[in-house]
Amino acid sequence: MTLDHTAELVKEWQALHNSHEQYEHFALLIKLVTVVVTIVLVIFDQPNHVTLLVLGVLWLQEGIWKTYQTRTSTRIALLEQALENGKQGDNDGTIAFQFYNHWNKNRTNAISLIKEYLKNSVKPTVIYPYLPLMFIALMA
Repeated sequence: MTLDHTAELVKEWQALHNSHEQYEHFALLIKLVTVVVTIVLVIFDQPNHVTLLVLGVLWLQEGIWKTYQTRTSTRIALLEQALENGKQGDNDGTIAFQFYNHWNKNRTNAISLIKEYLKNSVKPTVIYPYLPLMFIALMA
């Protein structure tokens, strides 16, 4: 691997890592907004179905957000593997600055995309606090 190629991979890794961390911060912000919105809806005695619908929308929104983050982490792992192995940028997508090209080449149909969103929505780190808040809303 040439020094220039390594430097480009490192530069991309740094940019994607920063982006990955930003996704995490915004996911936490979505969670905090969800808690506040739920408290407000419960205090103002909104119907359960309204509260559950709002919680469901925010939960799915975080699942979509986490899907974007997962794509970033997948690319980061690919770059790290290339840096570790000293690859020259083969057909495995390790040419620097090809994040969107790589994603477009592996893009799936709408049904698969929706499944990916739902799959990310049911991860334990995403389910919390939505499920507990839904139970709280039903009990209130």
